[in-house]
Amino acid sequence: MAQPIINDKTKKSITKFGVVLALIGAKFKLILPLLKAAKFLSFLSMILYLFVYGFTFGWYFAFAIVYLLICHEGGHLIAAKRKGLPTSPAFFIPFVGAVISLKEMPKDAVTESYVAFGGPLFGLLSILPAIPLYHYTHNEFFGLVIALGCILNLFNLIPISPLDGGRILSVLPPIFWFIGIMIMFVFVFYQPSFIVFYIIFLGITTFIRRIRESFKLRVINEKIKLYEHTIKQIQFGILNPHTEAVYRDKFFFPFLEDRKKLENELEKEQVEINQFIRSIHFRYDELEGDWHKYLDSRVVELRDQKIQPFLKEKATLETYYVTSNRTKWQIFLAYIILASCLSLLGFWGYSLIENVLM
Repeated sequence: MAQPIINDKTKKSITKFGVVLALIGAKFKLILPLLKAAKFLSFLSMILYLFVYGFTFGWYFAFAIVYLLICHEGGHLIAAKRKGLPTSPAFFIPFVGAVISLKEMPKDAVTESYVAFGGPLFGLLSILPAIPLYHYTHNEFFGLVIALGCILNLFNLIPISPLDGGRILSVLPPIFWFIGIMIMFVFVFYQPSFIVFYIIFLGITTFIRRIRESFKLRVINEKIKLYEHTIKQIQFGILNPHTEAVYRDKFFFPFLEDRKKLENELEKEQVEINQFIRSIHFRYDELEGDWHKYLDSRVVELRDQKIQPFLKEKATLETYYVTSNRTKWQIFLAYIILASCLSLLGFWGYSLIENVLM
């Protein structure tokens, strides 16, 4: 007897969305460094993934999931290549999903949005062939592809980082990330899941980091001033350590204790400056005539190792999310159109297999 198109285990997985949520969990960057491997290992991971899902939920469900994930991750790969960003191959992790990693970060939020948009866009395109195939065959497998593909890609479009939706809308004000966090709280209330809690945790930390960028920029500017002042002192031969510099690593409440946190951060840098000045003192008796040349080399060292990284980080904070209003509207409208298409297809696709799920 032939295997049913959707068996009992498959019905349970779809109605609870648990498997789909686990698939989306593969987006997390924390597991990306563990997935550095060759293309052959990528292929093996796909075969393992297929067999695990085939024996657990049925082969039709397994083939549908693998097909949808290949298309989704392939969309990210193609988008990244078009932007000149090197990537790893896609890796498949049973009960987690598929994932690729960027070998270098996008230069701006528009590029990040473009790469993120490629996944759900190709996810939508992967569903389209199933529409005429279902129309002519009335095979419920193609209805499963439509419904499952829409669920997977729609969930991914929730505007919370690290999901694709959060990265697509990263060019817009962070209020959209806050909306995404609220959506996830509602979702986890009805469907508790470790993966969803993990998404919420990462989403909140990313949101806080984004709205705290102005303070971070202020801290960086003050550190640059501190090091520039130190360089001037060295050039004038003033080599007295700051004896009061005491740094303690402690927690400060955001917004409420920003002034104390800033002072503490500067004290941390001052401790390092004191150590730097003492290292110069140790060489004074050895150098004699080459003293000024030595000081110049240490100044260059200070600029290269301290000031330049701060300047680079400052430039990133000041420019990463900067783009024209026209571009922002284009990205937002593209996001709405894609989400709407997936929603309409999803309702229709679910109706095609609803009688099987009941």
